[in-house]
Amino acid sequence: MNSKGAHGGLRLQSLQDDASAATLGKRLGGYLFGLLLGSLLLLAPLQAQQETLGGSAQLQALLERLNTLGSLLMLGAHPDDENTAVIAYFARGRYVRAAYLSATRGEGGQNLIGPEQGPLMGVIRTQELLAARRIDGGEQFFTRAIDFGYSKSPHEAFERWGRQRLLSDMVRVIRRFRPDVIVTRFPHQGSGGHGQHTAVGHLSVEAFEAAADPGRLPDQLQQGLEPWRAKRLYWNTYSFRRQRAEAEAARRDRVKVDAGQYDPLLGRSYAEVAAESRSMHRSQGMGTPRRKGAVPAFFAHIAGDPAENDLFDGIDTSWRRVPGAEKVARLLAQARSDYRPANPEAILPLLTKAYAALRELNDPWVEVKKGEVLEAIQLAAGLWIDAAADRWDATPGSDLGITLSALNRSRFPLTWARTRITGVARHTESDAEAKLGYNVVATTTVTLRIPDFALPSQPEWLARPVQGDSYGIHDPTMIGRPQARPVLEATFYLQTAEGLELPFRRPVAYRWVDRARGERTRALEIVPPVAVSFAEKTMIFPDADPRTVLVRLQDNAGETAGKVKLDVPEGWTVKPASVEFALKRPGQQRTVRFSLAPPEGDSTGEVVARVDLNGKLISSGVRIIEHSHIPIQVVYPQARIRVARAEVKLLAKKIGYVMGAGDNVPQALEQLGASVTLLSPDELASVDLKTFDAIVTGVRALNTRPDLLAARERLLAYMEQGGALIVQYNTLPRRGAAAAGVALAPYPMTPSRNRVSREEAAVTFPHPDHPLLNAPNRISPRDFEDWVQERGLYFMSEWDERYDAILQCNDPGEPPQLGGLLYAPYGQGVFIYTGYSWFRQLPAGVPGAYRIFANLLSAARVQRTLPTQ
Repeated sequence: MNSKGAHGGLRLQSLQDDASAATLGKRLGGYLFGLLLGSLLLLAPLQAQQETLGGSAQLQALLERLNTLGSLLMLGAHPDDENTAVIAYFARGRYVRAAYLSATRGEGGQNLIGPEQGPLMGVIRTQELLAARRIDGGEQFFTRAIDFGYSKSPHEAFERWGRQRLLSDMVRVIRRFRPDVIVTRFPHQGSGGHGQHTAVGHLSVEAFEAAADPGRLPDQLQQGLEPWRAKRLYWNTYSFRRQRAEAEAARRDRVKVDAGQYDPLLGRSYAEVAAESRSMHRSQGMGTPRRKGAVPAFFAHIAGDPAENDLFDGIDTSWRRVPGAEKVARLLAQARSDYRPANPEAILPLLTKAYAALRELNDPWVEVKKGEVLEAIQLAAGLWIDAAADRWDATPGSDLGITLSALNRSRFPLTWARTRITGVARHTESDAEAKLGYNVVATTTVTLRIPDFALPSQPEWLARPVQGDSYGIHDPTMIGRPQARPVLEATFYLQTAEGLELPFRRPVAYRWVDRARGERTRALEIVPPVAVSFAEKTMIFPDADPRTVLVRLQDNAGETAGKVKLDVPEGWTVKPASVEFALKRPGQQRTVRFSLAPPEGDSTGEVVARVDLNGKLISSGVRIIEHSHIPIQVVYPQARIRVARAEVKLLAKKIGYVMGAGDNVPQALEQLGASVTLLSPDELASVDLKTFDAIVTGVRALNTRPDLLAARERLLAYMEQGGALIVQYNTLPRRGAAAAGVALAPYPMTPSRNRVSREEAAVTFPHPDHPLLNAPNRISPRDFEDWVQERGLYFMSEWDERYDAILQCNDPGEPPQLGGLLYAPYGQGVFIYTGYSWFRQLPAGVPGAYRIFANLLSAARVQRTLPTQ
């Protein structure tokens, strides 16, 4: 096979060939992502079955799906709001297309598995949702809304997201997905608990109606979408507790689904599948048991035609709903009837004829089913199709080698006719043919030039500045889409003996062999020629002395030379003005030093690093996010840090830190000149704690570090001997309260879920003369300005009289909350519990937060200077 831009011809190799086995790790392998379905931009749900099914069972389930034309869309606000049992029941058991629309990507949540917060948290939870859908069989969509943290009012959500903007995105997904049934996770009237929940619930009826109205959101119609009226809208009612479930079951106006039904094809019930799906939300600690027996879900009618017994009552889910599809229906029904697991290729003639017949029809369902038929053909023929890049990180202007491979493991005659590569680089058409013999790998290589103007391959929702609390996605076809299009995509055109052309799409990816984990795959990325980043995320200047700023450079292209400079806020000075550099090979790193001096008075701002490569400016780094349960993710953060000149005094210089769920507080404390030691379980149990001026437990440390409870007596003794123990918040456990922040407290206190979600909520001082507010830094209301996301959470509701409640604040219309910062002397030392969100404020460079936390760290030293009572 000769190719335009290709090097070398087509090669045929037996799988038993030693040479083939030797190169398998780098060049071959199946990279089975969802097919792109044209302008619909939908991920075919059949792809999700690979996590739960394989081989004959997967093909059998797919044949059932091919004969079912129904769809259900679930609406929620966040990752983890979805009812995975309902999705699994309809997707796996009823074979309909089931999708979840999450308004946000969960950016405002807390992270149980690492330090990522904000947009990086959104990246992780996006992939966790996609991993969940691969298990329960559903599809995934999002709006542009950003999770700004816990809210107690839907009005706040509408103000920050833009009510019309959120409605538009919901309507767009409905018109694109065209669900027969819409299910909202939150009521359309009343409260959903979280204000963001309530906002989505309240918009569900309007979105249901607006999607069907050609007069609403006409810009979407001009972009090719059409009005769509779902048959009905239902609320999936709450039945978490036994009494609530019994009350729901007793109501005759409820539609009931039992997700606990056993499926012999799956080898487990839909509820068990749902537990596996939900447990993919690892960053939220959502590990869930596999429930056995009946698992009922109940649905209340909201709008549209009511159902009597089933959500799909009166909805034709057969091929009769597509005009002219009689032939397709007959062929696919026969394929399902004739299928024998021991001989799947026997139904290939029926499947290829069905695909040919589908090409003659014009209906949105046709595009969906064409993708499913191609997947069925792939499974029945044992097709293995792959496009493997020679590296994962391509730079603008570089050449990229791609190995294209195809393998037919059936006797059904197929010819590899041509291949087209599209995406960031211009496509290549191969124009020769090669018959795919039984179990023989055919390969060819192609070299593509990545354009000089190619930008880093960041998702659209991260590539542009946000608009309020919504992502600034400009391409309307990307709104709702869970992730970016592949950088490059190869379409393999295989022909049958009758000349029917079958297009199989594969993202161009990179694969390698990990000696511990075997063959692995990651997406192809466009990376900047030089990555630039700061060593620190924020810098605090407690005085006017200059400090060294470290800028890290990494060569991604090889043989790069240029200069780097810093843009600094007004009043700040930097030396030198720029630094020249030369890097010789990909992967080479260099650290450049600048001296940054703040002004005399208080000042905040941002410092931006810029690399100049012969007039081409680069100001982004490369951040790799890797967790075992999701694919490797790469983002390109801007090379900028927040700097603040703020007078901060710290008496405690040596800090021990017990890391919990993961945060960036230790690095922030080092900005004050403190020496921070991360205490491992062994160190916490054995080191001399008296060497520390203060010990801090990170957020959720008691939830994630069982050794912390074992060290209680050591920590009490540490305080008695003059140490300061600062315990940050922990989540409430499911059973008992020992791990909720009270286990280390010397005196009784009662945990709660009380929080203050408004970051601008006024903070007052019940005891303004308290030493914690006056030494070594005098705290004022100004120190609570410019906070981000929230004041705090998991405040104590009651406490022993020996504690002093230091701060008071509340959300609008609620009583004052005093349990967010409690102080008690203990022996010669001090115990402090705090639910205030330092883990957000300190990395964000909030000057007042540093001043207050410096007082917490210094509390024991200050306590020893006070006159004896």
